[in-house]
Amino acid sequence: MNKKVGIVLLLVAISLSILFALTLLKSSKQPTPIQIVVTPSQKNREIDPSFKRDVFIPTYTPEKGSGVDLESPLVADSVREIQKLYPFLPYEKTIETSLNQKVIMVIPDFTSQPNRWTLQVDIFGLDYQLNKEDSEYTMNKDVFITAVSSLYSWIQEKGADPNKIMIIWGDEEYIQNKSQEWLE
Repeated sequence: MNKKVGIVLLLVAISLSILFALTLLKSSKQPTPIQIVVTPSQKNREIDPSFKRDVFIPTYTPEKGSGVDLESPLVADSVREIQKLYPFLPYEKTIETSLNQKVIMVIPDFTSQPNRWTLQVDIFGLDYQLNKEDSEYTMNKDVFITAVSSLYSWIQEKGADPNKIMIIWGDEEYIQNKSQEWLE
């Protein structure tokens, strides 16, 4: 009888040990949330690119926790206008120029956008690394401007104001910078 009680107690102890080990293993596998705080001293093109040349998204003061100021008119207007486009996203359009150059414009759906106050737009088929001296620079710029004009018309057709939307062109810094250069 004592042997049976001892075996039962041993099995209970082993079961509890296994449960404890599994609980520890499970909790150690959960990723620690990463919080990135951009302070005013960190704002520059490399870390926090503007949505327009030298126009940065408004942020709270460090006393208020930094981060994007969702109450600022610029941000609030952008959020409202982008929400009008949600039913029509994702959006994809192929544009062919008179020189038979094709570009593809893509706006991911709202779940794939980096945040709710900017609209990421990708235009594929252009060379964003051209210098002003390159022979194809002007052609690429003109095609980009044509695509942007087409996009703005589409946004207006859907009842939103493209001038109130903070658009981020592409997901690479050099694309964002060249796009801003071409829009000047």
